Amino acid sequence: MATPNPPAASSSTPPVNRHAMTAVEKQRMQLEKLLKDPTKAAYVPPPPKEKTIRPAREMMKNVQGSSAGAGSGEFHVYKASRRREYERLKLLEETVQKETDEVEFERRRQEAAAVTEAKTAKNRAKRQKKKERSKAHGGQTTESLGRGGDDAAPDVPMKKRRLVNGKELVFRRPGEDSDQEDEETEPVPERAPQEVPQDILSNLPQVLDEPKITIHEDD
Repeated sequence: MATPNPPAASSSTPPVNRHAMTAVEKQRMQLEKLLKDPTKAAYVPPPPKEKTIRPAREMMKNVQGSSAGAGSGEFHVYKASRRREYERLKLLEETVQKETDEVEFERRRQEAAAVTEAKTAKNRAKRQKKKERSKAHGGQTTESLGRGGDDAAPDVPMKKRRLVNGKELVFRRPGEDSDQEDEETEPVPERAPQEVPQDILSNLPQVLDEPKITIHEDD
């Protein structure tokens, strides 16, 4: 005989003990209650109200002091009025302290905003000046390219030249042809020989040609 299958456990199992539920069980119950009707608006509790007390009386007809006996019926009236007065003074002090804190917070916020705004304005001015400078430099570069390299910078030499022993050496850049450089190179005029004065020649010692002796060795 086949035994019947046990019923499947439901997803929402009831808590073991409703009077002492764990944190997980409380959260599960709250979620189930919230998801039971999704169209229903969630309840949001209102913010706490500010503390208020009954205003002080304009006129106190009979004011009893603590010297009254404990058994008299007026001593508790004095204690209640004194307690309310203390609460009123405490509430006034808290209100003044709250207003002072708000004013101080607003002042600090304005100072921080002013410092941030000044720093931002300074950086903005730097960026604007840099942008204008780059724009002006770009315009000058475009004009120089339109006019040509010789007109833009006539004083800048295109190629370096040097004279060594009366000959001109040209330093070429990589990729330049030697034929083009030879065509552009102008001939350098040779220096004329300088004449030596006669008095210097007369003072020079004479060189005598001595006869040379050649020796041949026979093998």
